[in-house]
Amino acid sequence: MKLKWDKKAFDLGTASMTILIAFCSQIIFQLIVKLMGLSAFARNWVAVVGNQVVLFGVCMIFCVKNRVNPAEITGVKRPPKWYFFPLFVLIAISCLIAFLPFCARFSYLLKDFGYGDEPNYFIPYHSSSGFTLAFLALTILPAIGEETALRGVLLSGGKERSPLFAIFFTAIIFALLHCSLHQLIHQFLLGAVMGYLAYLTGGIYASATVHLVNNGLAMLLEHGAEHGWLNKNVYFYFNGALDVGITVAWTCVGFFALAMLLVLVTCLMHRERSKTKEYIPVLGPLSQRIRAYMVYLSGEELVEKEETEESRSTARYSLILAIVLFAVLATIVLLTLIPEVRE
Repeated sequence: MKLKWDKKAFDLGTASMTILIAFCSQIIFQLIVKLMGLSAFARNWVAVVGNQVVLFGVCMIFCVKNRVNPAEITGVKRPPKWYFFPLFVLIAISCLIAFLPFCARFSYLLKDFGYGDEPNYFIPYHSSSGFTLAFLALTILPAIGEETALRGVLLSGGKERSPLFAIFFTAIIFALLHCSLHQLIHQFLLGAVMGYLAYLTGGIYASATVHLVNNGLAMLLEHGAEHGWLNKNVYFYFNGALDVGITVAWTCVGFFALAMLLVLVTCLMHRERSKTKEYIPVLGPLSQRIRAYMVYLSGEELVEKEETEESRSTARYSLILAIVLFAVLATIVLLTLIPEVRE
């Protein structure tokens, strides 16, 4: 039986509910895994793989239930031109250079205030086969599962309010979903970049590429440091352990490179879009002009919906669910800090 897809996007409320249920399902799944009596290593493996499967599965269930076409929200049938992908890789590298040292300084600040070290992951750096499997699991799976959920489902729901809301809301949820205050800043900044790319390109190819490269480079840096293959100065830079002046200088270089690459991608998207439709500037406030231009770049149509009592009620309902999603995830993040506070 062929499914009939009536919608091309989620509304914000349904999208927020999808992510909230997916997150709760992950918690239930982890509790079940703990009760299975597996070893710590096996439990970590099952949790890492299972979490992404649960996240992706819940999103697909909600797509079927709400008749939202998964191909539309993920853009799998609209891949960018081949020459965009090297730019996405360079963007991921620039994000790493720009964000990681800054976030490492924030992590040191947390330790000064009495919070514990970052959580230790199960990655077997001293086993070649184990590291290879972990590398594949922690790069490919999140690039599919998390990007489908956040830059697919949630971003499509956030678009109904505005492009900037969609980008920054998904970035906040992406940061909170990792349940680590140490990673909060890096994940938010990276999420904002990936959200911007996903919105411009109309799919998750760009964000998935950046996500995959970011995770892969971070693991390779740790692997190189463990085996002494990586110059200590390079490794210490990414951990914020070098002189503050050097760290700030190279972080600024990374931000500049990132800005230039994003401008280049934007210009290329403008060129691609101009082949099918002419851009007509919109008069009005600056925020309205930005919104209109971003909608033009994404290939969507700028539709001004007539405001009715029903639409206002739906908007309030959607916003409430979005706030609930944020509050639940923020509470989980704060609760993970309580046992780490020094007496």
